[in-house]
Amino acid sequence: MVFSGLYDKLERARWNMNDIPLDQIDKSKVDAEMLHDVKHVCLTELGSIPATRMFMRDFADDMDFQRFINVWSFEEGKHSLILERWLNANGVELEPEQVQKINLEFEPAPWIETLTMHFLGEQRLGMWYSSFAGIGKNAAEKFLQEPVLRKIFTQLSADEWRHAGCYFVYLKNTVAKTPEYLQNIARMMLWMLRSKYRHPTNITDPSVVDQLEDPNYFRHMVDRYTTSVGEKAMEKRVLSSFSILTGIQIETQKDVIKFLRNKFGQKSLEEVPS
Repeated sequence: MVFSGLYDKLERARWNMNDIPLDQIDKSKVDAEMLHDVKHVCLTELGSIPATRMFMRDFADDMDFQRFINVWSFEEGKHSLILERWLNANGVELEPEQVQKINLEFEPAPWIETLTMHFLGEQRLGMWYSSFAGIGKNAAEKFLQEPVLRKIFTQLSADEWRHAGCYFVYLKNTVAKTPEYLQNIARMMLWMLRSKYRHPTNITDPSVVDQLEDPNYFRHMVDRYTTSVGEKAMEKRVLSSFSILTGIQIETQKDVIKFLRNKFGQKSLEEVPS
């Protein structure tokens, strides 16, 4: 049981809506492209609602994880809400029809792959959001210029990285109990890392992103605001985490392939999706 400790960490870092000064938005730095992108990010964040139902269904025998998901769902709900309020302050409203399209039902999938996918997804989203805000050396020269929006994405990126850390705790506990799951984790990790665009909101069928007016918006944002340096830094964090799971040094995707071959045989590599 790890939820109690995770809850304390999340609680210490929790922010509230009053921390975001929406009355200080600099509308001179808001343009149509920015409104379009933020609206789509907001709608994508609403994908946490069907994802919560999926987690509760597929992890029905793990009450500790379900307790964490309740908190995760609350925090993710704040993400879409603060973005919606920023949009409202700039004269943009979400249409109920657009919101309802997000309310999908995901097909059941192996729970260990879902857990791994979301660990990587939160790592990647944390990097994307920090890049949108222009944080650190990983961001492109161009980033979102509106100061309040940058503050929002700075806060959201920190949340996503914390969530990734929580997912990792559950991965670590799983491997400690059943080392054979390392094979599933490694295969999903390789697949996720092989494209810089892959995220849980765009890889299912149907996917959250496919329900949007402009499903390609996130690719344009990733290309515009992130860098290969940022992607490599994210990959390094993921591989470092896998090193902890395996107890051996893992620095590259080739190291993961070598681990799979040595630990589980050549057949395990044939099962890695392209």
